[in-house]
Amino acid sequence: ESDNDRITAPKAPVTSDEFADEIREQLKYTQGVTPQQATASDVYVAAAAAVRRHLVDAWMKTQKDMVSGDTKAVGYLSAEFLMGKQLSNALLNAGLTEQFDDAVKTLGFEPQQIVDAEYEPG
Repeated sequence: ESDNDRITAPKAPVTSDEFADEIREQLKYTQGVTPQQATASDVYVAAAAAVRRHLVDAWMKTQKDMVSGDTKAVGYLSAEFLMGKQLSNALLNAGLTEQFDDAVKTLGFEPQQIVDAEYEPG
């Protein structure tokens, strides 16, 4: 396996400033607003898109492994299970929680404002 094929424990892939830049880029190109114009909802969407970029490589590796037939999967279906909000979990899995907290503060928001802007699925 190459280094690109290995999945490792979450680590800080970027600094807080770099993650703030990623959110600003998403605000501009995904939401079409400046950081000064952005609402908490805009920042939520931008942050979710930014963290997704950090999760995609591991997700693609998992998909490749599943298709190769070298893995087994167990499924569980429950009508009572609701996923709930996902941003905080995605940040944790990507190792970006602290960077997110710092980044949104530089944009003038409290982290909890952005987490609360996520729509509750279900």
